[in-house]
Amino acid sequence: MVVQIKVVPPMRVAFCRHVGPYDEVGSTWDKLLAILGTDGRLGGGATMLGVCYDDPEITPPSKVRYDACVTIDADFVPTGDVGVQEIAGGDYAMTTHFGPYNKLGQTYTKLAGQWLPRSGRELRNAPCFEVYLNDPQSTAPEDLLTDIYAPLQPLDAK
Repeated sequence: MVVQIKVVPPMRVAFCRHVGPYDEVGSTWDKLLAILGTDGRLGGGATMLGVCYDDPEITPPSKVRYDACVTIDADFVPTGDVGVQEIAGGDYAMTTHFGPYNKLGQTYTKLAGQWLPRSGRELRNAPCFEVYLNDPQSTAPEDLLTDIYAPLQPLDAK
């Protein structure tokens, strides 16, 4: 596993919330992308990311929270089921997951269970997020690429 420390600027995103198992987020993405696509907001370098609030090994599946997000500019106004939030900036441990989304948990386990204890860093109280680097509609599951970002305490916070 290759892990890089990245300083991420805050990101303004449009989002739709999903509550339930992570493997059921597809309809939430469909809703968000339909609304943003109609509004012409999916081109021009928009980043698609997912904010993961809960560990499915601890949280009951019916209570797992996930936000499907697309970066947007300052003129976007929330409407209906689509809200706006800011993803916190700061230090993040980033690693790339290669393969299907249903195996993301294995990469999270390696990042938090193997890399983090050896790194000398600590997680901060913010959610992890995933950046989706290719399109699951046109990419075979084994070829999907996802960058996982885990929020870290600043080095001077110890």
